[in-house]
Amino acid sequence: MDPQIFFTECRDILDAHHDRRERIIKVSRDITALSKKMIFALHRATTTQANSNDKFKEADKKQQEIILLFKKLANDIQGLNYHRYAKSFSGAFEEFIEAIAFHHFLLHQTVITKDQVDDYFKDKETGEQWVPVRDQDYILGLADFTGELMRYAIYIVSTGRYDQAMVICDVLNKIDIDFELIAASYLPVLFKKMGALKGSIRKVEQACYTFQIRGSEYPKEMYLTIIKDHQEQYEQQQQN
Repeated sequence: MDPQIFFTECRDILDAHHDRRERIIKVSRDITALSKKMIFALHRATTTQANSNDKFKEADKKQQEIILLFKKLANDIQGLNYHRYAKSFSGAFEEFIEAIAFHHFLLHQTVITKDQVDDYFKDKETGEQWVPVRDQDYILGLADFTGELMRYAIYIVSTGRYDQAMVICDVLNKIDIDFELIAASYLPVLFKKMGALKGSIRKVEQACYTFQIRGSEYPKEMYLTIIKDHQEQYEQQQQN
């Protein structure tokens, strides 16, 4: 083969690789940003008095936009390219899974399963999955979801719904037990997120404790301020 032809082909292959990688990174950033906005919309929805059919309208719109971006991303990550560029787009999957896991919990009070996550990436007519979701991304997305669950639990404790907060605390503890096993036997990178998970559990437990012990001493409007003050004191004691 003519060396000039060979190097021209190599150049074209490298150019195609870099162009594809740049497209993947750009779309992944857009997915991550929209997923964060979806999470913020879900938190806002929990504070509104609208009926259940309308309160998640903004989050549902964001979700539809994200799915369109994933379909755009899917064109560049078919076959071997999925594994080749996994590091470039895995963060987008994790952020989206965090968002839909929170949405699912608000609707059903249960943790979203891997099969239910896969359903978001299936053709509604044929049932075929147009892009796969790695188990690793599902698990790491759930790990991030626990932080949103903690924030939601703090909010509902501040409104006096202690029993619901305890349900969330139980869910967090069950996830913690499962993740300890998964991190030790299958996914060591999960250990990096375990500290945040355990911190979330402590914060929810502290909020529930504060509500039970001190809640009756103050009017309902002061619950959130009291809980935040006690959390700050608790965190300072832990640091010292």
